[in-house]
Amino acid sequence: MDIVVRAVGLTRRYEMGDTFVDALRGVDLTLARGEFVALVGPSGSGKSTVLNLIGGLDRPTSGEVWIDGTELSKSDERTLTRHRRQHVGFVFQSFNLLPRLTAEENAALPLMFSGVPEKERLSRARTLLTRVGLGARLTHRPTQLSSGEQQRVAIARALVGQPALVLADEPTGNLDTATGVEIMDLLKELNQEHGLTLLVVTHDPEIAAFADRMVRLRDGQVES
Repeated sequence: MDIVVRAVGLTRRYEMGDTFVDALRGVDLTLARGEFVALVGPSGSGKSTVLNLIGGLDRPTSGEVWIDGTELSKSDERTLTRHRRQHVGFVFQSFNLLPRLTAEENAALPLMFSGVPEKERLSRARTLLTRVGLGARLTHRPTQLSSGEQQRVAIARALVGQPALVLADEPTGNLDTATGVEIMDLLKELNQEHGLTLLVVTHDPEIAAFADRMVRLRDGQVES
C-alpha cells in the first residue's frame, strides 16, 4: 500500500493560563494514496488539531507526522513552508479568498509563491476553474460569486499546485444543504478522476458518508 499520511502517537497539549488542555491524546492515522477519508466527531474532539498537524500549520507535543516520506514534527520552518506549498492543498470553511483578486487570480495564487511564471499559473488556474464549473466566471471577484462558487474557487486553488494531499476543514460549513452536497459531489469526482488523496473534517454524518472511510475522534482519541 502506498501511504501518503502516517501519524503515530500524536499528542497536542495547549497551555491555558495555569492549566493544560490535551487536545490530542495518542492519535494514530494512515491515509493511502487516492483515499478519501472523513474525520468525524463532536466539537472539541480534536479534528481540526489533527488537520493542522498534518498540514504543517502546527507541531505536535509528541508523536510523528510523516507525509510522503517527510517527518514534519522535526522539520524546520523552511521545510514546513515548502511542505505546505508543494505537497498540501487546503480548503477552509470560510473560503479565505482575497477580495480584490478575480477568481482566476485567487486560484493561481499558490503558484505565485512557488515562482511559477504568470502565464502558466493563470493557464493552470483557468483549466481547474473550468473543471469545477466556473469557466464563465474567471474574471469575477469574490463579492460577485455565490458562496458555492467561492468554495469552488477555493477548491481550484487547493488543487492548482498538484498536491499529494488535500485537507478540507468543514468545507460545507458555510453552505446551504443543497450547495454542500454539490461541493462534496465535486470533491468525490476529483478524488476518483485524479486519484486525489483527501482528508475532510466534518461533524455532519451526511457529508462524512461521501468518504471511503470514516475515522471517529472523541476527546482527542480515535474512537473507531
